[in-house]
Amino acid sequence: MFAAEDHGPTPVEYVLVGLAACLTAGVAAVAQHRGIQLRSVKATVEGDMDIQGILGMDPEVRNGFDDIRVTFAIDADASRADIEALVAQSQKRSAVYDLLTNPTHVKVEVK
Repeated sequence: MFAAEDHGPTPVEYVLVGLAACLTAGVAAVAQHRGIQLRSVKATVEGDMDIQGILGMDPEVRNGFDDIRVTFAIDADASRADIEALVAQSQKRSAVYDLLTNPTHVKVEVK
């Protein structure tokens, strides 16, 4: 569709990778701080986007994601409640999560 051969992630896919990586790193940091031994952490990230927006086919369709989901599978020496608390604290402190969920002033200029 875009005359590309799909040999790598698109810029918007890098954003999803950044979100998953930031949240996962946060889980690891919080777990260490709380003395929780992690055996494995797997983050799955998915996003829904209507490409009519970025293609300019429909001015009513936004250019970015409509919905992003991050799902964690965590094996640790902790209760489910403790694992959920790890993820919640990681989300609370994640710079990438904050960037995606709060308005951010971005200046683009030509010099």
